[in-house]
Amino acid sequence: MTRQDAAAALLLIALSVGMTWPLAPNLDRAVSDPGDPYINIWILDWDWRATFSDPLSLFHANAFHPARYSLAFSENLYGLAVLLFPLRVLGMGPIAAYNMAMLAGFAFCGFAAYLLGRRLTGSWTAGLAAGIFYAFVPWRFVHLAHVQHIQGGWLPLLFLALLRYAEKPTRKRAIAFAAVFLMNGLTNIHFLFFGALAAAIVAVLLLPREHWRELALATAGALLLLAPFLYPYAVVAKLYGMQRSAEEVLRFSAMPLDWLPGVEEPERKLYPGALAYAAALAAFAAWRRWKPQLALGWLLIVLGFAGSLGLNFFFHQFLFGGVPGFRAVRSPARWAVIAYIGLSILIAVVTAVLARRKRWLALVVPVALVVELWAGPVRWYMAIPEAPEVYRWLAKQPPRAIVELPIGSAGPEYLYMLRATAHGQRMANGISGFSPPRYHELTRLWNELDDRFVGALREAGVGLVVVHADMLGDRTGPTKEWVTRELARGRLRFVGGFHTPIEGDWVFAVARAEGQGPRAEGTPLGPRPSALGPWLAGNPTCGPGTMGALDFPPGGTRFEEGRAIFSGWVISPHGIRSVDLLFDNHRERVRANLVGDRHLEARCPGLGFTRTRYVAVFEKRPPGVDQKTDVQVEVTDGRGERTLFEARWISWD
Repeated sequence: MTRQDAAAALLLIALSVGMTWPLAPNLDRAVSDPGDPYINIWILDWDWRATFSDPLSLFHANAFHPARYSLAFSENLYGLAVLLFPLRVLGMGPIAAYNMAMLAGFAFCGFAAYLLGRRLTGSWTAGLAAGIFYAFVPWRFVHLAHVQHIQGGWLPLLFLALLRYAEKPTRKRAIAFAAVFLMNGLTNIHFLFFGALAAAIVAVLLLPREHWRELALATAGALLLLAPFLYPYAVVAKLYGMQRSAEEVLRFSAMPLDWLPGVEEPERKLYPGALAYAAALAAFAAWRRWKPQLALGWLLIVLGFAGSLGLNFFFHQFLFGGVPGFRAVRSPARWAVIAYIGLSILIAVVTAVLARRKRWLALVVPVALVVELWAGPVRWYMAIPEAPEVYRWLAKQPPRAIVELPIGSAGPEYLYMLRATAHGQRMANGISGFSPPRYHELTRLWNELDDRFVGALREAGVGLVVVHADMLGDRTGPTKEWVTRELARGRLRFVGGFHTPIEGDWVFAVARAEGQGPRAEGTPLGPRPSALGPWLAGNPTCGPGTMGALDFPPGGTRFEEGRAIFSGWVISPHGIRSVDLLFDNHRERVRANLVGDRHLEARCPGLGFTRTRYVAVFEKRPPGVDQKTDVQVEVTDGRGERTLFEARWISWD
């Protein structure tokens, strides 16, 4: 690596931190939203766990028990996970490791496109402009929830390796191409299909027939290494009918107007920015001098644009109907990433033309791109990295399958995936782009509180039921009735209760045979076993730690008049020193007022608990708080220990 390459890398790293701010200071808790990132955190953690405990069972992941090959319901991300293994060895947690992959992904995209742009033009400034565009194209911020799309650097390297082989077709360069091909396939299956086809078309145009042998052999070796990671997807397609329907694929197929601003559907927000289009037009003026480079750029643009149209155009229609693997592609609009590589090449050429005239004029391009594409600060969602008490207990138990209730609701299921990184037990729960039939059956029986539900759990090999009372909502009453009924029948046995901010987590063992209560061996009781009766009777739960909630505003609230009221309650056996509202990803802190509330006196009477309501009233948006922000409550008890409640997104006009 030259000094210029190192300078470009450092600049792109700095831009990655700035563009995603304040991700860097919140590595252990920030996610784009409490949804798909939790799945990807779980996948990366499972890759880590399975590789060092039972690598042959990598695809038999611990979600959707007892389904087989459940890792193949989503991307496996193994190429990315391998790069994170050293961080996990050093003790970095799953969320922080995931966010390191996010930051590195932006920088990697930029550096890979920089290398391609510099190789094609010979200009450092041109390469930097290409890298800035490809790294921070708006599409990448639309996909902040998908780390595999942030880690898009292998695609420009794929074309760079192919160009290097075309210049000098040696075995070493063929192996380099195959290595990039392999890593691209292990990181992102969408990019595997898109990149393989685009690279094949470019290779046909670049390489004479006599130069194909070494490249074909090396690529065949990469495909052999990929085969164990692709085979499970073929298996689940047959086992569970996991194929994308034409209706689903059509929904995520773009229209030409989706390449313009103003599109609402996230998957079809493909607009790359005005400067990219301006560069594409300006590039025509350089056709005579830069014909090979522009031809490659326009070829990739045409391929990416045509592919993004999905089932609205014959190109992807043919692939969907007749090429193995493409029927598994859910969102053809993601073909746009190939077009973005082509646009980065055109941007590099235009910048190189300017550099030949006046160097300072060329520097305007990367600076203008930074200004146009600047996205920071990003409104992240602040997860709570510490696993709740019940999950710490589960992590110490012998291996057994669990089910967490409620089951089938997206919000809780996403959170279960995150918390599975703490306990590692097999669970009947899960969420992905695909779910197996047994999961749907368990969800149906639970929603109906069918008498066959416990029997279905037993048939699935589930040994423990975890009831998250805080998540039940309007199902709290029916769930308590169901638990009472099943305990009386002997089909469930109480194991233990665990502290949460409101009503507790309750664990029950499933009977091993109909009418026969489960044996107690190997199932130590959790704390507060005597609290089950009061909970079932509808009485408030009194835990050993801080309890409370933010009652208002609910998530998604938009304060239209400027005036805003925040209100909630806190109870603690250790006293309450303060309650703070944290805005803008913990950047702004506002102290709430503590006020008495006689309705709280009835909760946990005679136990010496401190009870208070907290209120904060704003006549207008607080100085320094962004219009679109988040709020998270932090309680400091009398011992100085802090407790965070779940974050919420809100906005002010």
